[in-house]
Amino acid sequence: MLRARGFERHVWRVVAQITDYRRDADGTIRLILFDERAYMIAAMPAPHCLRPATRDKRAIIDARTLFENRCGKATAGWKKLGAVVHIDGVGLWNFAHGRRGHARNYAELHPVTRIRFLAGCA
Repeated sequence: MLRARGFERHVWRVVAQITDYRRDADGTIRLILFDERAYMIAAMPAPHCLRPATRDKRAIIDARTLFENRCGKATAGWKKLGAVVHIDGVGLWNFAHGRRGHARNYAELHPVTRIRFLAGCA
């Protein structure tokens, strides 16, 4: 994936509630984030989908492992959550493809590189 624009070359941190999550067919965990009346998608790729040269590969895997250890394994169906987190991820401009919970401008955090729980998923 070529990240040519500034937004896509920066790690962003947001504080948000994870309202829902699920596992896609390729193993990616999709999180729907909500804050300030706006939604955004964050993605945690499956470890087997990461190339050997992936930057911050260990951090990406660790964030996903922490999420599943605290909140449970993701399944193909959407699960409600409600946890509040600091979540870091690399910016990605996506396109309109009918995904639930997307930002109005289709900005996403993909991949998530760090997650810190503030409330929920004890």
